[in-house]
Amino acid sequence: MRYCPECGTEYEDAVAACPRCRVVLAHDPPAPPGGGEPEVVHRVPDAAAGALLCGVLEHQGIRTVLRSATLPGYGTVRRDWSTTAWGEILVTHEDAAEARAVIADYLLALERGGQVRDEDVEGLEPGP
Repeated sequence: MRYCPECGTEYEDAVAACPRCRVVLAHDPPAPPGGGEPEVVHRVPDAAAGALLCGVLEHQGIRTVLRSATLPGYGTVRRDWSTTAWGEILVTHEDAAEARAVIADYLLALERGGQVRDEDVEGLEPGP
């Protein structure tokens, strides 16, 4: 059996790609970050912004997945033409509220201007 690395759907070995997510299937089922169903907490304009925000979340102890909106192997062809975002950040459902709060605090600190320090976004204690 093969599995979609994004949605976790199981397929027969004859199927090469998930028809829903349009990604190549893997032999092992995906393990969502920290267990539970992954949830989109933020859409990002580019890979650099996504990596930066994932780093901020992981510094707070929140495991993340950065998923591109483009199809693998097709350059800039998007999976979903209704989005203008480069990609999205996913976390477990249990961590979603905390992740949104951390991202909001970080973006607010950026809007205030100047350098963003760890103290600006450390209102929440890091997880285990």
